[in-house]
Amino acid sequence: MYDCLPMTDSAADHPLLRGLNPVQREAVMAPDGPVLVIAGAGSGKTRVLTHRIAWLLAEHGVWRNEILALTFTNKAAGEMRDRVVELVGPQANRMWVSTFHSSCARILRQDAGLLGYRKEFSIYDQADALRLVDYVRKDLDLDPKRFTSRSLHNAISSKKNDLITASMARDSASDAIEIRQAEVYVEYQRRLAE
Repeated sequence: MYDCLPMTDSAADHPLLRGLNPVQREAVMAPDGPVLVIAGAGSGKTRVLTHRIAWLLAEHGVWRNEILALTFTNKAAGEMRDRVVELVGPQANRMWVSTFHSSCARILRQDAGLLGYRKEFSIYDQADALRLVDYVRKDLDLDPKRFTSRSLHNAISSKKNDLITASMARDSASDAIEIRQAEVYVEYQRRLAE
């Protein structure tokens, strides 16, 4: 367990600790460093996290720009931000409280130019990617029975997972199918960069 401040009557009355059970208070008041919160659904994990953030801001002098709170859904991120704002006020509005996806997109947008992309780039989901592969396949006049959009997309994904760029795939293609897949990959990447 953590070396926390003793739970005195005054600590138990602290506004940021009211309504928390002893284990939750312990997590909220944990000393500097990460805290792993593992519990079942509906057990108060979000409550602990929001109170922990508020505790760090109010009692430890942590700056709001030093807080990164990630969750899986936009709804959960909004709820988390709202709860922290309720606890500490509007200073919490400028914290990074978002989904993993939106945080990563924000980081990528900061330096998109270094990667050869515009800051306004789009993030394609699987349906978008399949649609683009289908357009490329049609524009290259490939037989849709021999080269389905899904099989071409799977080939591109496999290359990307192996860190093989479109130009590397083109240069290493050794048979007619690999050559056509590489052509699609090259054109697919070109269109993504537009």
